[in-house]
Amino acid sequence: MEEQYFDEMRQQMAALKEQLNKQEIVNDHLIREIMKVKNKDISKTKNVCFIAAIIAFLTFPFNTFTHAWSWTFTAVTGAMLIFCTIATIYIHRPVDKLNYMTSDLATVARVMTKFKKQYDNWLHYVTPALMIPWIGWACYEFAWKNNISGVNPLWLTLPILFGAAIGGLIGYYFHCKAVNAAKSILEQIEEK
Repeated sequence: MEEQYFDEMRQQMAALKEQLNKQEIVNDHLIREIMKVKNKDISKTKNVCFIAAIIAFLTFPFNTFTHAWSWTFTAVTGAMLIFCTIATIYIHRPVDKLNYMTSDLATVARVMTKFKKQYDNWLHYVTPALMIPWIGWACYEFAWKNNISGVNPLWLTLPILFGAAIGGLIGYYFHCKAVNAAKSILEQIEEK
């Protein structure tokens, strides 16, 4: 009788263990699906950067009609866009190579931590180093160098500063979207 009781307990324990293993597999699959969805926000940010660079390059030829900027300023702006595009590719490449369904979670966590750190460093160090001198130069080119007689140059800087503020807010929005997606993926991994 006791042996039959122990056999039943062993069978119940084996069934419970199998059920827990299945549930763990389902949870792991759900976590990986969530990571794939969050990765779409990261990819969208990269694509917006590429689209913005393409639009900027397409507008450069219009400078020949308006002469609002010098060719030196246009060339430096183009070089800066190329640098930023290459940096975006460099930062996103490890994330793009991840396969969320097969990569181990430690690798995903390491890549996301590095991605988040690089994005934050770009925002805090590279963006001010590039944008502050560029905006100053743009104001000089548009307002003082090509000044229309009788118009205060300070009034001509307002559209540039307004455009820079709007562009900065849009960039900050996409920055936050990508970093928050990386944080969310890291939180999912930590909860597991």
